[in-house]
Amino acid sequence: MGMTSTATRLIARFGQAATLTKPGAPSGPPWAPVPGAPVNHSVTVAVTNYTIEEIAGLSIAGDDLRVFMTAGVAPNTSDTLTIGGVNYGIHRVGVLGPDGVVICYELQVRR
Repeated sequence: MGMTSTATRLIARFGQAATLTKPGAPSGPPWAPVPGAPVNHSVTVAVTNYTIEEIAGLSIAGDDLRVFMTAGVAPNTSDTLTIGGVNYGIHRVGVLGPDGVVICYELQVRR
């Protein structure tokens, strides 16, 4: 079993359903763009808190969460993540994976 399938299995086992919302592509002229409809993606996430040591001295707020998300749809900081009915902005996106193969994403999310 490869690392990607192991990570996906663990996140599915210990994680929960969430919704990754990507902003829609704008249309209209460049000087007056019209926002497109947001696009929702069902994803599976495992949520953990940051430790006191990680929060101290770093750009991590006390109520930020560390979220591991299965590979599939690539998140970015313009997206939002809804977990348990609570909307979070994505503050930072990290990719876990050797040799360019995405195993999972590590997100820092904030209310």
